[in-house]
Amino acid sequence: MGVVKIFVWTRAGLGNGGFHYRVNAPLTEAGWQGLARFSSGAELGVLDAVQADVIVGQGPVQNLGAAVEELGQLAPYPRIAVLEHDDDYLTPRPDNPMFALDRITHEEYVATVVPQIRRSLETADLVTVSTDYLAETYARHTDVPIVVLPNTIDEVLLEVPPPVREPGQQLRVGWAGSATHTLDWKVCADGVRYGLTKARAHLVMMGADFRPLIGYRDAEFLPWAGAIDEYYLPLTTWHVALAPLADDPFNRSKSALKALEAGAFGIPIVASDAGPYRDFVVHGETGFLCGRDDDWMKALRALAQDEEMRREMGRRAREVARTFTTQAWAPRWIGAYRAAYDKRYAAVSA
Repeated sequence: MGVVKIFVWTRAGLGNGGFHYRVNAPLTEAGWQGLARFSSGAELGVLDAVQADVIVGQGPVQNLGAAVEELGQLAPYPRIAVLEHDDDYLTPRPDNPMFALDRITHEEYVATVVPQIRRSLETADLVTVSTDYLAETYARHTDVPIVVLPNTIDEVLLEVPPPVREPGQQLRVGWAGSATHTLDWKVCADGVRYGLTKARAHLVMMGADFRPLIGYRDAEFLPWAGAIDEYYLPLTTWHVALAPLADDPFNRSKSALKALEAGAFGIPIVASDAGPYRDFVVHGETGFLCGRDDDWMKALRALAQDEEMRREMGRRAREVARTFTTQAWAPRWIGAYRAAYDKRYAAVSA
């Protein structure tokens, strides 16, 4: 097999963070490197099956393995089915926005969609996930090979000058995320407000507006950016990034993407001592991990008062981010597909 032909079955598209990090970024880079070419769509048809070596189902797609098998009967051709998840879709929280998008209740999802996901886990040729924790969680439901392919950043971000805080300039603290983080902010709002007050900082929120919940006056809100470069631009003006996260089973399967993005720009992160951040953030070196309200205060005040420490933390965070570039990881995505394809093709030829 030369260039790998990939079709991604997904409802998401440009402007969706999951689509960018789990599909568009790695597979577009693989195309630039001459390793693959891909297309995507919300429907999986015969033409897609005929033209693809690999069919990737991103998110809670319906019966991926069964659909590919059915199409294979119509268009016999060696191809593989890959289930791609960056969240634990077996146990989503009730506040997940996909329920509103699909006009389905959490109870209906558990009763109808979860069994289909379990079937996809059992019948796919390969499962790709973003974290070790999610791999371990899914391994309890399937014997199919599971490969961890972490979220990555474009290496060009590492060349962007880190944010400079001029003498006397107010500390700019930023957060970006969706409305699904309500529970995360409820857990951390008091501590963050306390810390922002002690640091006399300016808060920037982008995407979802949790200013009323936090109750901090010196704050501004930016609407969600549709394009990835528009999303990145405000980050270049932050001195510190926030990553509140409730410590629950669903969040433990998430990636430390916010810390990775901040590190790419040379920005230290102040994150919850929970979920993925425990393994990614080096406390006191690339950022701070906070468990109690007082921890948020101490971290933000320290970063406001010690500019040399803030810059050094940002530099170290950028060095960590340097090991997660899309350019370096894209061949590993295609390598995982090739290995699964070769295994399936050998079985078909036997």
